[in-house]
Amino acid sequence: MLFFMRILNALLTVVVALFFTTACTSNVVKSLQSKQEVLLESVPSNSDIYIDGEFIGKTPMVLNLRSDISHEIYFQKEGFKSANEYLNPVFKHEKRPYVQFGLAKDLGYYYVLSKDSVLAELYWEPLPDTAGIEPFETMSQLIAKADNALSVGDLTADEHKIIMRQIVELFNSN
Repeated sequence: MLFFMRILNALLTVVVALFFTTACTSNVVKSLQSKQEVLLESVPSNSDIYIDGEFIGKTPMVLNLRSDISHEIYFQKEGFKSANEYLNPVFKHEKRPYVQFGLAKDLGYYYVLSKDSVLAELYWEPLPDTAGIEPFETMSQLIAKADNALSVGDLTADEHKIIMRQIVELFNSN
């Protein structure tokens, strides 16, 4: 009977020790994972940033992102069309290593993200994709709409400048 109690006590000690060390290990692994500093900006600024579906903050912002996984970055601002950008892991070195060792691979040692800065341009929602069949009339309507939005306070002066540039670019390209 005493023999079985000692075995039970030893097993219980091992289980408790494993429980506590695995919790610590996951925190240590997260802190050791390879991360990369990425600058996120948008035109216009002060856009909402969502990374992998989770709200992070507003532009401009510098984040440390894991370099061994892909990230979808979604920019959103009221009155503007949203924009998506993607950061993907690429090999840090020109030659792909034949052997990737477990812990180094798991922590992301072999990878960097495809970009270290992202600049997303959000286009004004009323802006069409093409100039249309009556470009001068469409252009004047868009300018009047933007001027009106500025005068009632729906747009800032910086946003108005961005929209004017977008309108001019749209009609210069056609």
